[in-house]
Amino acid sequence: MEGGEERYRNLCSSETLRSGKKGFFSEFGERVALVAGDRWIAKVFARLTNDEDRIRAIFTEPKINSVALETLNRTEPLYRAKDATASRKSRLEGFVAATAAKRTNALLCFSQAVLRAPLTGKCEEVDRGFTLSLALLARAEILAASGQHALALDDLRFAEELTVPQQFKSELARKKEACEKVIRENEKSLVSAKELERRGEWTTTESKPLPPLTEGENPGIPGASSLLEMEETVSAGKRAIAAKTIVPGDTLVVEHPIAAALLPDFFGTHCQHCFSRSVFLLPPFSLTSTTVGGNRFRFVAPVGCPNCSGVAFCGRKCRDAAMSSYHKYECKILALLIGSGMSVLSMLALRMVTQNGPNKCAEIRHALTCRTSNEGEDRNARSSTETKPSKSAKRRSRKKKWRDSQRREKLEEDIDLRAYDLVAHEKQRSAKDFFERSLMAAFMLRCLQRVGFFEKPTKDEETPNEEEIGVAALLSKHLQMLQFNAHEVFETRLGTEHWFRGSKPVYLGVAVYPTVARFNHDCYPAVTRYFVGRSIVIRAIRRLEPGDVVAENYGPIFTKRTLKERQNTLAGRYWFRCECTACREDWPLFDGLSNDLVRLRCPTEGCTKVHGTPRDPNKMIKCSSCRREVDLRGSLETVRECETLYARGFAAMDREQAEAALQALLEGADKFHRVAVPPHKDTHLAEIAASVCMADNGNVWSPQNPPV
Repeated sequence: MEGGEERYRNLCSSETLRSGKKGFFSEFGERVALVAGDRWIAKVFARLTNDEDRIRAIFTEPKINSVALETLNRTEPLYRAKDATASRKSRLEGFVAATAAKRTNALLCFSQAVLRAPLTGKCEEVDRGFTLSLALLARAEILAASGQHALALDDLRFAEELTVPQQFKSELARKKEACEKVIRENEKSLVSAKELERRGEWTTTESKPLPPLTEGENPGIPGASSLLEMEETVSAGKRAIAAKTIVPGDTLVVEHPIAAALLPDFFGTHCQHCFSRSVFLLPPFSLTSTTVGGNRFRFVAPVGCPNCSGVAFCGRKCRDAAMSSYHKYECKILALLIGSGMSVLSMLALRMVTQNGPNKCAEIRHALTCRTSNEGEDRNARSSTETKPSKSAKRRSRKKKWRDSQRREKLEEDIDLRAYDLVAHEKQRSAKDFFERSLMAAFMLRCLQRVGFFEKPTKDEETPNEEEIGVAALLSKHLQMLQFNAHEVFETRLGTEHWFRGSKPVYLGVAVYPTVARFNHDCYPAVTRYFVGRSIVIRAIRRLEPGDVVAENYGPIFTKRTLKERQNTLAGRYWFRCECTACREDWPLFDGLSNDLVRLRCPTEGCTKVHGTPRDPNKMIKCSSCRREVDLRGSLETVRECETLYARGFAAMDREQAEAALQALLEGADKFHRVAVPPHKDTHLAEIAASVCMADNGNVWSPQNPPV
């Protein structure tokens, strides 16, 4: 690898670990590396062959442990605590807004009061300890006045559970009864949930529905359609291919993440657990209707963590799920993690440990150790040059393998190990790369020790015990695997004046999806993706035949980036050289595309020859492959029909009619690929537009709605 390319790859690798020069971790890593010296890292640290030994070296090697421990031992909990005074101030501001009939502002103030308030009785100097229940009562009033009786009832029940001052109990009971009455009457309404969905009226905190998989789920590939299968290859590893014919619009994958982490920038606006938007902070939303100017949005009543003010949840269900797993550990160190400058991928690596807890982590480590042990035994057996074993020895060996496989299968039924099967490129990593990731794992280990993750954590002056080293080794594995396999979760931010024009994806966080992570890259992808909450949806945007590779895109698209730019990006970020058709044929950028010189498939059945546009379309031409005289006029006519369908689809998008647009665009794309091959300008425009229309079924938000 040339020097410039290697430096770029190392830079990309570091950026997946920490966020540039922000935070103290960058300085910490550079200081320890400087003390260690390049020679020690390349000659001594490089000899360590597993993550456990690398982590242990951070704490025990005389060359570096003193300077490393100087920072690691200063690790202390740091978070944004509850503040009853701030909560009361926001509640009073909410009353002022409500009196002025500014319901949106009132809702925002009351929600802020809910998020900042400590639990009942925690701060009796303010509101006699009832700050949270009073904030909930105030917000319930606004929600009920806005027609959101289910959300209001949730707040009232929550306040009742917390206990309210005696003088408010009769009022609470009256409001509860009124909300329950309205809800019972609405249940009898002739307007069905399906009709509300069709209108786009999302009036609860429930997520949009996930689409069904086309032709059902493949029993061997979690979350994937039966239209797919996985293929093992020598050069490209495991990859998804079409098991049957796939047509544009087919839903190929609907997968929940095994772990997900929200970007800190969205801690105050989105649910920490499900990623749904939970607080509106930009120009106020009308609370008089669920649709304003054709724009859809959901009413929400966020709740906070019982202990910190750093995160928001869309409701108690998500809060309880988070508090029962990862957030009970991360709560007290959130500000420290953000301040360290670690990347969101590093936060996701930590989340994969905190959500499982120490016991589950021990099971994962045991299962991975068993795998490694069995693989080693198989290699030894294959390479053995000893005398041929006896029949009884073979029989004992078969029984042992059967017992081991049964034990392993039982273990893996209870533990999802698919993430550990994903590529991590351990053999291609430099000693410096392993060193940086081991330092990050050591820092996260110290954080876990400080927040009670381990029942009996070792003292700072002691070497971490085997349990702790094992968890840190898992963290290091996660840091390696996530570098190449995590997906950015996004929501579509709509344009200010039009549903589609000006819309763009906004990066909310990252997640790991083991099935989708198996999809290979193509600079001209066959599928598009969008997200419903944290779940990923993969849909086809062009036709694929059995055996065709089903590829998505990892970032660089051929229409926007030159061949050299794409190759450099992919080599630096993902460590491979792309050999897709767009790269092999060096397709032009979008500005260089046209509809004029379309390439047509030979109309002879079974012939794979592709013909350029004939000078005289009315004349027959001889195919050099099938040796037949062929007439391309029908194919050219079909391409013109496609262009007409595309125009119809674009016009429907101008009218903000997503479904009508999608139907026309996909029909045109399907016709095109039957008779022609890309590149073709309008076809690429249509497929990009179809992706935008499909994303309308996922996370969508408009920052522009008229204020009350």
